[in-house]
Amino acid sequence: MKIVSDIKLNNIDPEDFGDSILKLEKSFGVKFAENSMKDAKTFGDICDIIESQINLTDKNDCTTQQAFYKVRKAIGLTQNFDESNIKPQTKLEDIFPRSNRRQNVKHFQQALGFSVDILSMKSWLALTLATGFILSLIAFFFSWQYVIAGLTFFTLVMWTANKFSKELNVSTVRELTEKISREHYSLARRQSGTVNKNEIVKIIQDVFIADHLLDREHLTKDASLGWS
Repeated sequence: MKIVSDIKLNNIDPEDFGDSILKLEKSFGVKFAENSMKDAKTFGDICDIIESQINLTDKNDCTTQQAFYKVRKAIGLTQNFDESNIKPQTKLEDIFPRSNRRQNVKHFQQALGFSVDILSMKSWLALTLATGFILSLIAFFFSWQYVIAGLTFFTLVMWTANKFSKELNVSTVRELTEKISREHYSLARRQSGTVNKNEIVKIIQDVFIADHLLDREHLTKDASLGWS
């Protein structure tokens, strides 16, 4: 098994790379030109291509700080929590106690103005379901009926587990604001239609780090793509 420090950009499968590009489109609120990445050979090329297609007004302010203010305000409005007591290191389990957590998170998201995925199923359950899907596919060698039955069953269980999941996948307000800045950059901005161009490369790095367990030191300008 690879450890984090062993994973490099050229280990990423092109399909997984494409998924990260779609996340960046959503985060920046733009649509990249079709096939615009086809000639990219390095991480620097990817950053240059993306920067060239984000035609928003440049405003030199901190998006993470703005996301923190939005998070703090939404918590104060919906969770009966004094805004002055909300710090970056504040634990989310103190803000969203397990009792009624799903409902409280829903109210928080409504006040925030968009949905951010901070709830997930227990890790042991996710592992069990993943194993079930794999075993169902292996059953194809014995009977396609087993495959259909297995996939249907585990899909239903996964849907139910996700619907009622209560586990927090971020621990602190700081992690939440960083997640929002990474996944919902344009919505985190105080002024819509703006971007801090000095932050673009970092956001791209953050998405690749979160998606592929890369070290930031491996995302240099000259880091090569595996299929280039």
